[in-house]
Amino acid sequence: MPLYIIFKSPRWFDTYHGLIVLYTAINLPLVIWMMRSFLQDLPYETIEASRIDGAGLWQELWLVMLPMAIPGLVSTILLCLIFTWIEFFIAFNLTVTKVPPLTVYIVGFKTSEGLFWAKMSAAATVSALPVIIAGWLSQRQIVRGLTAGAIT
Repeated sequence: MPLYIIFKSPRWFDTYHGLIVLYTAINLPLVIWMMRSFLQDLPYETIEASRIDGAGLWQELWLVMLPMAIPGLVSTILLCLIFTWIEFFIAFNLTVTKVPPLTVYIVGFKTSEGLFWAKMSAAATVSALPVIIAGWLSQRQIVRGLTAGAIT
């Protein structure tokens, strides 16, 4: 109910902007928590070495820290993508006709005549493919990101 009231006043109900802001707000704590742990595990000595070599703050960030944090960044992005992609309940309640995500669209195969299993199965398979392909393409980065804090 509070989300409905919040979305009604700026006219974000049933818009892409509303869903983007909502999913960003939902995933932000997870992103901060995961990226903080990945960035804390970066070796501080390499950052100090870049400072000794004369790197500025932006050079440290873009040329030293970001390349080392890519596995954690990819893992975080993929996890947020999965959480956003499979979310149904909020999208079902906040979208009606204009911008329903694919998960809400699949519900349309349930009618008073019954379930259209073939169409529903095909739509569910198509909706799962982007996440599966993204996970498959970034598998190496995910494994590196998930084992970054492990003791070797």
